[in-house]
Amino acid sequence: MKSKAGMSLRFINGRESIRNPIQPDTFSVIIAGDCCPWENSIETIRDGKAAQIISSVKPFIDSADLKIIQFESPLTNNDTPIDKSGPNLKCSPECIDLVRAGGFDVALLSNNHIGDHGSAVVMETIGHFKDAGIKTVGAGKDLATARIPLKVECKTIQISILNFAENEFGIAGKDNAGCAPLNPIENIQAIKRAAQSADLVFVVVHGGHERNPVPSPRMVSAYRAFAEAGASIVMNIHPHCPEGIELWNGVPIVYSPGNLFFPWSDLSSDHLNAMWWIGYLPKFYCDRKGVYAIEIMPYRFDNERMHSLPLEDTEKFFNYMSALCNLISDPETIQSYFDAWCAHEGSKYLSWIRDRLAKWPIELNSREAVRELLPVRNMFTCEAHNNMITTYLRLVEEGRVPQALEGWPKIEMLQSPAWAQKHWEELQNH
Repeated sequence: MKSKAGMSLRFINGRESIRNPIQPDTFSVIIAGDCCPWENSIETIRDGKAAQIISSVKPFIDSADLKIIQFESPLTNNDTPIDKSGPNLKCSPECIDLVRAGGFDVALLSNNHIGDHGSAVVMETIGHFKDAGIKTVGAGKDLATARIPLKVECKTIQISILNFAENEFGIAGKDNAGCAPLNPIENIQAIKRAAQSADLVFVVVHGGHERNPVPSPRMVSAYRAFAEAGASIVMNIHPHCPEGIELWNGVPIVYSPGNLFFPWSDLSSDHLNAMWWIGYLPKFYCDRKGVYAIEIMPYRFDNERMHSLPLEDTEKFFNYMSALCNLISDPETIQSYFDAWCAHEGSKYLSWIRDRLAKWPIELNSREAVRELLPVRNMFTCEAHNNMITTYLRLVEEGRVPQALEGWPKIEMLQSPAWAQKHWEELQNH
């Protein structure tokens, strides 16, 4: 299915050819999704078994010339949690062995957890990667530094990598360390500048709606604008489940590869569903003009290691991805799915806000009282949360909440397809 500038992809047998390559300088790059080897897996890594965790997908990773990973956790033994909403994640510095075992060249650090233990730990984390010989991008000692693109060379081709995150917690400031923020107007200008001095520009954003298998219209619009500004690859990471891929003006946009490895021992957590544990590795085949082919490798993981999908489930995954890709090509379809998502989630978020604002006015000098309000702050400043709440309120205003909720079962089906539910139940029983 095609639009004026876009094309949905099918991934028959996991590969999609876009055009013929321009020889001779071709290379491939893999960009992996969220990696946070915490809880029991930290002990596995400390026991020297990092290579075992990633062994099933290592040959595919090794087949790429450039290997990039999103690392969604600070590396520290310090316990200095900041005030925020949501969990304060951290992994021990030894967990860098998993990144090293995967053979990754670059760690993406712009995400909503890199600052969970303060500015000093942001810099400590960057230092651990530097000591391991792994380049980083997306975080720095201050806002200006965090925004600096990473320049790398592959087969004589100059590449500039930009990494942004939605405005939750841990964003860098004028005088404090943190990550580079999403700001589409500024980001587009940065992409244009990068394109003037590099052959290719890779843009990776950390944002979107957790557990939602369909991107929002806002994300689609912004990422297409990034492609039009000069990006060669646009990729989003954060939803913790796979989303589709499209081609926009010849530029691939990956809306979410799902988690790479993010074990969670509390299987009853409402964060989790079947697709939390399944993801894909996108491999981009590039030349000086951009991407000429894409290949994806699906996998699953548990609390101990990653696994290749059985052959029959691999075929089902490719069909699943084709369905997700088709959804993106139709604006009305994307809007209807997002309306259903907001209609289902919106009232819970507003109840959350109401309960905290019920204590207003508060003593602004009280750290505990201010901490109680931080989830409300996040609802307004994080682009995904803000977009969801404002859409829900518009549905309320227009009397369309019941109508929008009729689309919720379609989202539930995408969250837990039968072949994935089987693996999820096996994990719970184990």
